Amino acid sequence: MSEREADIQRTAARLLRRRAAAGTPQTDAPLWPAEHFGLHRLRVYSDARTEQQRGILNHCAQGLLRESWFVERGGMEFCARMVLAADSAGERQLYSLIGADEAAHYAWLQPWLPAGSGAMDTFNRFLADCVAQSTPQPLAYLMQVVLEGFGIVHYDGLAANCNDPALADTLRRMAEDEALHHAAGLAAFRAERLGRAEREFLLDASYAFLQMMRSGPQAVVAALDQGLEGLDITAAQALFAMLDDGATTAAKLQRLRRLMDQPGMGWLLENLEARGAFNPCDADEMAAVYRASR
Repeated sequence: MSEREADIQRTAARLLRRRAAAGTPQTDAPLWPAEHFGLHRLRVYSDARTEQQRGILNHCAQGLLRESWFVERGGMEFCARMVLAADSAGERQLYSLIGADEAAHYAWLQPWLPAGSGAMDTFNRFLADCVAQSTPQPLAYLMQVVLEGFGIVHYDGLAANCNDPALADTLRRMAEDEALHHAAGLAAFRAERLGRAEREFLLDASYAFLQMMRSGPQAVVAALDQGLEGLDITAAQALFAMLDDGATTAAKLQRLRRLMDQPGMGWLLENLEARGAFNPCDADEMAAVYRASR
C-alpha cells in the first residue's frame, strides 16, 4: 500500500467514526444457520462430517457478505455518477448523502470479511457494467427503484436469521437506509424522461438481471460442490429441486415484478413477461446454468 493510499484510508476512517460505524464479530458460530440456506432439507448435508458442514456454511455466509460488500461499493460508484450528472444543487446533495451511506455500509461489512475482497461475482460485474454504460434515468430505476427496493426485504431477512448480534444490527441499519434510498429513486425517476436508447437499455438490463434471479440458489450449490468435493450434474439437479422447487425463487421474482411496476413502465413488464422473465427456471435448467458456469 502506498503512503498516499494509507493516508486516504486513515482520513476515511476518521470520517466513518463520526457516522457511528458498526461493531465487530461477536461469535465464532456460523453467521447463518443451515435453515437460512435450505441446507437442512438435504441428506447430503446432514450426512456430511461436522467440519464439512461448517465449511459449507462459512462458504455460503462469505458469499452473501461479499456480494453485499460489492453492491455497496457499486453504490458509491453509482452515486458519484449521479452527482456529476445532477440537474440541480438539491439533486447533487441528495446523491452525495446517499453515497455517504453507501460508503459507510461498505466499511461496516468489512469486519466480517477475510482480508482481500476476492473476485467480484457475476451479479456485481453486471451492476458495474450498468453504472459505466447507462444514463441517470435508467440507473435511478434499476439501481434505486428496483434493487434498493429489493434490498429492504433482503437485508431485513439476513438480519432476522443472523447469529451474530452486531452483524444483525448492522444489516437492520442498512435496511433502514435502503428504504430511504428507494424513496429517493421513486422521487428521481420519471418514465416520460426515458429516450428510445434508454428504454432499450432498461429492457436488456432488466432481462439479464432477471435471468440471474431465475436460476435459483447457484451460490448454495457451489458451496456444496466445494465442501463435498465435487458433484456430478445429476446430483446438482436433485439439489436444486430440493433446495428451492421454484417457490423461493418465484417469490423473489414476483417481488421484483411489483417493484418494476411503476407508472409508465407497463411496456417493460409486458416485454419481460412475454419472454418468461418472471418465471423461475426448473431444476434441470438451474443445473444447466450451474454446469455452464463451472
